[in-house]
Amino acid sequence: MSDDPCREAADVLRGMGWKVEPASDELGLWLVDGEQLGDAELMGVVRLIKLMNGPDIIQ
Repeated sequence: MSDDPCREAADVLRGMGWKVEPASDELGLWLVDGEQLGDAELMGVVRLIKLMNGPDIIQ
């Protein structure tokens, strides 16, 4: 497990086939399938997927 929950969330989404990359050198911004998200939004996407797919995707 990573010490950075956002990087771990990005890895989870990548493992599911989503294109996820940092939006820029500015911390806290991500491009997720072409949409710019902040850290909180990225974590929200993973939590939503977790609710739809089961309890053990990310902790």
